[in-house]
Amino acid sequence: MATLYTVIYDSVLPKLKDFDIPLMEENEVYEMLHEHLRPAIVSFHTCKKDLSSRNEAEGKFNDDLDDMEIEILSNYLLLSFIDSNYIRVPTVLKASLSSKDFNAFSPANFLDKLILMHNTYLKENETLLSRYSWRKQK
Repeated sequence: MATLYTVIYDSVLPKLKDFDIPLMEENEVYEMLHEHLRPAIVSFHTCKKDLSSRNEAEGKFNDDLDDMEIEILSNYLLLSFIDSNYIRVPTVLKASLSSKDFNAFSPANFLDKLILMHNTYLKENETLLSRYSWRKQK
């Protein structure tokens, strides 16, 4: 039994509201998310399954991950994506234009919202990790 990487990616997509994603092909989205899989795996160091046991050629973990493990890993992947694509890049400092009314939004406010979202997912993951560490392995 195994868990495909696409299961993790599909768990991230509803949480990720990037404007470019609807314009991208599915394989492009998966490639973009794959770049953040390793940091997510490293962050989930308390996983009871061996996340280093995987088949890159087939795009899968060799172990079956349960729903909670998938959710924790997908949250870490999302955190890595947000951090590297929005929080730590200078493009965030550029003003964004609304397609609705073409008014410039405050870059500082935009960055604050991204950091707030990042921290919200981080806290959610800490709660999940706490529950995960106390439950018995099946």
